[in-house]
Amino acid sequence: MSVRQSGEAKRGRPQRQPTAALGKLILNAMKLLGLSYKDVVAASERLASAYDNAAMRIGKSTLGNIISGSIRQPGTAKLDSLGMILKLSRAEMDEAIGLQPQRRFNEQMEITRARTHELPIDAVTRHRRVKLPVLRDDADLEVTQMLPSRWADVEVEYLMSFYPPHLAYVVVGEEDTHASPIVPPGSRLLVNKLLNEVRPAENVNFYERELYFVLTLRGFTCVYAELVPGDRIVLIPHPASGNVREEFRREEVEIIGQVIGVLYPTRS
Repeated sequence: MSVRQSGEAKRGRPQRQPTAALGKLILNAMKLLGLSYKDVVAASERLASAYDNAAMRIGKSTLGNIISGSIRQPGTAKLDSLGMILKLSRAEMDEAIGLQPQRRFNEQMEITRARTHELPIDAVTRHRRVKLPVLRDDADLEVTQMLPSRWADVEVEYLMSFYPPHLAYVVVGEEDTHASPIVPPGSRLLVNKLLNEVRPAENVNFYERELYFVLTLRGFTCVYAELVPGDRIVLIPHPASGNVREEFRREEVEIIGQVIGVLYPTRS
């Protein structure tokens, strides 16, 4: 049996330095249990198979990104997998991420209400339940039938495997008035990240043209956009918003996706 020299890096281990509390928590647990990256990956594959949930699998690069902080908030299934493998409680991991489960969803959003921001899927699904019908084992879904009298309360976060990863939830901050009055501050948006190409909007009014969720050097915003010659992009506010157009180099702006749904804020 060969012996690894003390200065030799462990084969197969991504050379990532933990920059986040969750990464340090995971590395400490791995050290205490004597687990390598390969061990964690293999254990997650067994859990994914046992629970028939592919989202519980954690690849080596994903584990490295979680530890380094590149992935700041892993999905619920991956956190459950890490918790079972590393003997960590969900409370420990939530604290490391910065989540406070005891707070209500609306209170969580109050913290960052000034700026437009994307909500992690965990924040959207946590502590929410939906009622689903319980069908008989012999029920034929190809035939129209009466719904059963039995219903079950199911936590939304356990349905995350059905959540399309290209959809994002966004809250429009109090300081973001670029799309007002079409999308006033406080609105909740559904964004399709696959629709991230700016299309021409000639002779189209502001009720019909595409609205985008955009990342600029100053942060996220909800705004209209137009490409112009010279590899430039113009961010166009709604005329009634009181804001002015701004022109950027194309590499200074990232089109995250197109707004496909709006939930307007309630008025007191």
